[in-house]
Amino acid sequence: MTRRYSFALLAMLLLMSLVAAGCSQKSNSGSGSNSGTADSSGSSGQSTEPKEKMTMFMSNSGLAYPDGVDPSNNPYINIIENYANVDLQMDVPGYQDFKTKLDLLLASGKLPDIVHSTYPDDMNKAGDQGAFIDLKSYYDKSPVIQKYITPQMMELAKSPSGHYYRIPMAWDKGPQGSGVLVRYDLVQKYNNGKWPESVDEWIAMMRKMHQAEPNSLVMSNRVINTTGLAYGGTPIYSWYGALPYQIRVQDGKVMSTFTLPEYRAATIVMKQLYDEGILDKEFATKDLDGWNQAENYKNTLMEYNTADQLVLFATGVEVAGKEHSEETKDRRYLFAPPLKQYPSVLKDPKYAQAFKSLPITGHGLYIPDSTKDKDRAWKVIEGFASPDLWENVFWGKEGETYTVQNGKKIPDAAKISDPSRAWSLQLAIIFGFTDGQDVKKATVEQYSGTEYSNMIYDSLKPMAEQADRNGIGIMPGYVPSNEAAAQLPETAAFITNATVQAIMGKISMEQFDQSVQDFNRKYGFIYDEQTKYMTEHKDELRNLGVKMVDW
Repeated sequence: MTRRYSFALLAMLLLMSLVAAGCSQKSNSGSGSNSGTADSSGSSGQSTEPKEKMTMFMSNSGLAYPDGVDPSNNPYINIIENYANVDLQMDVPGYQDFKTKLDLLLASGKLPDIVHSTYPDDMNKAGDQGAFIDLKSYYDKSPVIQKYITPQMMELAKSPSGHYYRIPMAWDKGPQGSGVLVRYDLVQKYNNGKWPESVDEWIAMMRKMHQAEPNSLVMSNRVINTTGLAYGGTPIYSWYGALPYQIRVQDGKVMSTFTLPEYRAATIVMKQLYDEGILDKEFATKDLDGWNQAENYKNTLMEYNTADQLVLFATGVEVAGKEHSEETKDRRYLFAPPLKQYPSVLKDPKYAQAFKSLPITGHGLYIPDSTKDKDRAWKVIEGFASPDLWENVFWGKEGETYTVQNGKKIPDAAKISDPSRAWSLQLAIIFGFTDGQDVKKATVEQYSGTEYSNMIYDSLKPMAEQADRNGIGIMPGYVPSNEAAAQLPETAAFITNATVQAIMGKISMEQFDQSVQDFNRKYGFIYDEQTKYMTEHKDELRNLGVKMVDW
């Protein structure tokens, strides 16, 4: 199995090493040997009233159920059922089929009692047409949900029409920020363990490595559809404060990073690295498999990634529970510290620094207007935020997946990270897949040792500080016009084509400049729209934590 997946599955893998199963199933479970260890008693106690039958449609978020596990009858869903005193009939299609089935459900108008979706735009549209109820009045009276979902998160999840159709998934527990993830063992080998402090120093180290290892791919890349630069293809751009396919707010105006002088300067550096053979000659066609080969077997030095991904690298696992291989056991992945000397062309160092992510994801729980017992459906939603479910998903059961020593929980890394237990994480659709940081950190220490574990978490601190200072790095609430929505997908292909051709020397930098002018002429209105939205909603965005509105 490879380390890189679709976004949704990658989010699942983020906490695979944390997922624990629980104790015994219902006597009529029939779920085979993979029964888990969850306690299905529920925090609200076992009701003597008959359970109400209800239906629910949800995504498995890219993490399929193991053979023998019944989505409607297993230790984890039983916790939710007992909390709400319901008998849930679950419809959980395969990840690839989810969107098709969701579209058919929405088109039919025949919706189950509770719906989980990862497509808020589609759900908001259906809500505006009367498919879903506004959940704000329920939220306001629910300390169970408020424990995880803050008022700010509800505002971020609000539809453009001003309705609260969904209870979103929290995404505020993991490490914040993004940066350049580096093989520190190679820094030790080729730079005496000293972190380079400027782009020039990084290039000097890469040249030294390339000379010593001519068959290694010091810099590689991954192509994702029309996104031609990703992961290993973007560290240089990040240091120049001009990541591809992003926006920058400068002097009160939203602009594409592609149009910036910093982007041009970074592209010149990339061409230089390409000409010298440091940048993979096949960077423009490297698919997922090719990127994995480069990273795993060709000593690729670095990539740009989010802070929450370091644990996957640090433990040397592609899926949880898989120990370091002989090829990877001595590798040390860390985030590079901020540069001490930024490129002179960079307008302000803040543009090369980390932002916070949105504290919610696109996941959400909805109650259709057609649901007869809406109060009971809300109780099901609360069940997804119950303390028992949190405990069983993230820690498991004492004596099986962890022990307690001197009042502190100690995970059994082998058992708590068993891939066969990871499926239960799909039920963390209120807590968020980045919750459970305490068990994650304890598991990392077992896998990596105290010294390396401390280095890992120390390398995350500068990004967290930057992210806290710079706020959220996107413009929540902006809805493109029909014309902008139709042309936005074209912008990535345009940027990729011009950038790749310039790096490979197929066009001159003067021709690249002409491409930038053509881009502004054709797509500039999209960024004008965003500027207008930002200007008109500045107070609201500022209150949501978007500090760049004042840049």
